[in-house]
Amino acid sequence: MAKKIFFTSFKGGTGVTTCCVGVGRALAELGERTLICDGDRRGADALIMGDVRDMLVYTLSDYEKGACRAKQTIISHPKFSNLHFMSSLGLKDEAYAKRAVEDLEGLFDYLLLDKFAPETCDSAVIVTDPFPYSVKSADVCRSALWDSGVKDIKLIVNKLSAALILSGESMTAKEISNLIRVELAAAIPEDLSLPVGRWRANTLAAFKSAAENLTGKSKDVHDVLKNYRGLIGYLKRKLREHV
Repeated sequence: MAKKIFFTSFKGGTGVTTCCVGVGRALAELGERTLICDGDRRGADALIMGDVRDMLVYTLSDYEKGACRAKQTIISHPKFSNLHFMSSLGLKDEAYAKRAVEDLEGLFDYLLLDKFAPETCDSAVIVTDPFPYSVKSADVCRSALWDSGVKDIKLIVNKLSAALILSGESMTAKEISNLIRVELAAAIPEDLSLPVGRWRANTLAAFKSAAENLTGKSKDVHDVLKNYRGLIGYLKRKLREHV
């Protein structure tokens, strides 16, 4: 039976889809059969982030109409054999999302549900960035999940700037985790190359740590400050101040 993880945030722009795809890719590279369920009914953001949008044939809208089986909505990534996607483009009745998850969960080790069918999940990941409004929103999200019966909740802090942390202008991921009382699963560095479809090695390493944490293989969290220590790190910080 697959482990189903609901990826969510109460505030837009924190990077829920980016983190869902990043963790999914890392899980697949660890050998876990992974399905990312894209909850975006209009834009298919997860498919775009995963670079499989052009491979789309059937969506859950077709499944809802009886035009295909749930299995036929699956898109297999051409580069990562264990990574798969499912789109909810055009879906009207959310009951079919739940039904599709139930039909497919036996085929996978992990189902990552990007703002999709939360009632089917046994755990949740809240994604926040380190800015005050987002952190407050993440705290409200935690309370809502807890009240709905989800007790296994973890936190991913995204878009962390080492320079801002070291200058005292931003909290660390651990400080945010302690503040809202949610176990920290990952610290993801700020990566301005992601919006244009590139993944830096440092970002991939952070998502690998996240995947290992979520699978229970490790409790380590990626050190976003690693490349900003010492003389070279000092020079990087100073250069960044003038960019």
